[in-house]
Amino acid sequence: MKTIKMSTMLFGFLCCHLLVAQKSSETIKEEISFSSNSSKNMLVVQNVNGPISVEGYNGSTIKIEVEKSISAKSENRLDEGKRDIQLKIEEVENRIYVYLESPWNHFDTTLGRYVNERRNGKWEQPKYEYYLDIKLKVPKHTNVKLGTMNDGDIYAKDVQGDEIIVSNLNGAITLHNITGRTDVNALNKDINITYFENPTGDSKYNSLNGDVNVTFKDDLNADVSFKSLNGDMFTNYDTAKLKAELVQKKSKSGKGLKYNLSSNQSYRIGSGGIKLDFNLLNGDATLKK
Repeated sequence: MKTIKMSTMLFGFLCCHLLVAQKSSETIKEEISFSSNSSKNMLVVQNVNGPISVEGYNGSTIKIEVEKSISAKSENRLDEGKRDIQLKIEEVENRIYVYLESPWNHFDTTLGRYVNERRNGKWEQPKYEYYLDIKLKVPKHTNVKLGTMNDGDIYAKDVQGDEIIVSNLNGAITLHNITGRTDVNALNKDINITYFENPTGDSKYNSLNGDVNVTFKDDLNADVSFKSLNGDMFTNYDTAKLKAELVQKKSKSGKGLKYNLSSNQSYRIGSGGIKLDFNLLNGDATLKK
């Protein structure tokens, strides 16, 4: 009985050994540029599984380097993943799109977002795992829109265009030495931003389960709106509290319009001006110079 048991255990070990995931790694390099020289040009980078890193530099082209990784439990599934998971680059009007494309995730450039696809007439999940590590060097004054969903943070350095938009579902956002109107949204991690120059347009900072930490320059002039269910706002700027705004709502009773005081806390820094909107659920916001 003891010998049979040991043989069974050995057989189980061999089976597990044979099921060790097969892996593939590929480096993709591309260099592109916008067709026209316009201040409205924007680079849009969209990933699904993996990080995005962007660095501004004094060159004129967009340099792309992507590490594509696929793993599966069989060679057939591995080959399927290598065929399915593709990096796409497309220019539409004044936008260049760099994105992951697969049978599971179709990126619609007309909508600017992913549209989930059915395969064989039904929803399926891939029988392999995939991961793209996307790194880019961009002309310093490029407008950018960056987004990823799983298994990666988003980092941008020295990107000093007129606009920067960043969204991360399950990772952190770090923006260093940036400029421009800013719209950032992190669902479950922190947002950390330092500005090379203060934004000149209204900006939004949104986080569900993380903190938002922003370092501005000394001469900030802004009206700050803050809302958090379970957090606080901290600042080393001199501030003046503003009166709560009246929010107009339609009455369900049909008696006309009604007005409620906004739940946002509003503060003025300096002489006021641009609006900085901090909207959090479970985190704190820190504004400092």
